[in-house]
Amino acid sequence: MISLSSVQKYYREVQVEAKKVVWPERKETMQSTILVVVMVLVVSLFLWMVDSALGWAVQKVI
Repeated sequence: MISLSSVQKYYREVQVEAKKVVWPERKETMQSTILVVVMVLVVSLFLWMVDSALGWAVQKVI
């Protein structure tokens, strides 16, 4: 059974940990976002090329 004191203790610990969070600055967030978008595009292009090549190869075999 969960007691009120254990819930209060948990809440206090959450507050202490939340104060330790360091948020990135706007510039860092923008750089990370751009990097993620670029990487998604690169991986998407790569997977499209591999899929196309494998599709072409399978059609030649059949």
